Parts: sequence; C-alpha cells; structure tokens
Amino acid sequence: MSLDVGREPLDNVAYVHDGTTEGLLTAIFQAYALHEQPEDFSTENALQPRLGQSVRYIETDAALAARVKTGIVRKAGRDAWDAVLHASLSDDYSAGIAVYRFVRFVMAHPVAINRGLIRNFAHPIAGPVARLERSVMNERHMMMQFLRFEHFENGIWFAKCNPKANVVPLLMDWFADRFNTERFVIYDEVHQVAGIYDDSGWYLAQTDEVHLPRYAADEAAMQAAWKGFYDAMSISARYHPELRRHFMPKRLWRNITELRDGLTDGNAKDVLPAVGILPEKRL
Repeated sequence: MSLDVGREPLDNVAYVHDGTTEGLLTAIFQAYALHEQPEDFSTENALQPRLGQSVRYIETDAALAARVKTGIVRKAGRDAWDAVLHASLSDDYSAGIAVYRFVRFVMAHPVAINRGLIRNFAHPIAGPVARLERSVMNERHMMMQFLRFEHFENGIWFAKCNPKANVVPLLMDWFADRFNTERFVIYDEVHQVAGIYDDSGWYLAQTDEVHLPRYAADEAAMQAAWKGFYDAMSISARYHPELRRHFMPKRLWRNITELRDGLTDGNAKDVLPAVGILPEKRL
C-alpha cells in the first residue's frame, strides 16, 4: 500500500490498522508524515465511519512503530510508554484516538512537563490513557487468577480465556518465568491470539483454527481433585452467589474448571495453531 505523501492532507479521515500495538504506532507515525489529524484509529471490523469520512488503511511497519516508542520514552519516560502499550491493547473503541492524542501532547511538550504526566488521572489528555491502562491491567490480573491449564498427551499444558482486552501478550512473561520447564499455550478465544511457550521462549500466533490432541491420562483425575478441593472449601452457610459473581465474573465461568462439567468426550475441541506461525516481533 502506498500512502499519498505530498498530496493535500485529508481533514475528515479515519486510520485503519491491524489491531496490534505496532499497527497503532505505525498509524500514528503516518499521521505525522502526512500532516493529518485523524478523527479515529480503528481495526477494520470495529470501524464506524462518520458521515463523509475518508479511510486510510495503514500497513504495519515494525521499524516505524519502534521510532514512535523511542520518542515516547525519550519525551515522557518508561512509565508513559508502558501506559501506551497497555492502553493500546484495550477493546475500547476510543483507545486508538486516546493514545494518539497523548503521543501528540508529549511530543509537543518538554520533558519537564511530561514527567509523571501519565499518573494524572484528571489531565484531559493523559487521564483517558491512564484509565484505559488501569482497565487492561485489571483484566490481566483477573486472567492470572482464573486461567485453568489442562494437560494433553503430548505434554502440552493448555489454557483458554475470554478477556475483555488483548492481554495474552501481557501474560506470557509472567507464566513463562514460573513454568519455564513446561510447554504451554494460552489461547484468547475473543481476540483469536495464542501465546505459545516452547521451552526456549514465547511467541504469539494469530489463529482461529486450532487442534489439540487427546487429554493426558491423568487429566480427569486432576480436574476431579481440583473440583473436590473447591467444593470442600465452600461453606454452605455463607453461600453468596452475588458476591461470587462480583469476584469471579460469570462471563469467565465456561473456562473455569471448577464451574463447568467434566472432560468433553476425552478430547479437546479447542485450540492450538493448525499450522506453524513464525515468532512475532514484540515492542
């Protein structure tokens, strides 16, 4: 795709990217290069064009994205970059434009003004990014609590989740540090992203077609033991379903071992990449 460099900038334009952090940062770079101020940054599926709005489709370029990252760290510090990274993984439609406005602000102001800005929730530019970051990190924390791994006969440990943000990239380091002797996969069925750890490191794969082998021989016993522990720890006199739904949202129950029925015919119906996908560069 060739951009209209040198042509008259568009006034009412939306930028469409691939939904990754690198894609969003590439779009922000191109907005500077084209001297445009887009009104929306979105994926193609989520785009809701305004009346008379033009659309630019931005091809992800890791080198351009890295340049934007370097600029954010230089002008506003590592904590600002972390906030941008986390906010970019939000499912909120406003996330793209909020990150773009924040980047423009910090690039236009000296380091002294930008320092600590991201912690100012009341700031009209930094506040939306800070709130998006908090929401994404809360979702990450919830997935860390409620991921349930299942064991398969080829030695793979597999967990499926359905988060409200694309948090698998934020989970992989944490689990890889703790389970570094095991091969495992975390699959996000909402965003169709698999985080794969293969003894030496982890990478991401975008896939909606996956296959798993049969469960390991001991998986049924392990699930039964876990459910038995869960039931044994409950106190019937203090049963409080509303409180449980508050701390363990019902949208997650279908992937939580202790709250669903047993194994499905001894076979997994869910996900592993059907074909090999090369490791993806991460910012």
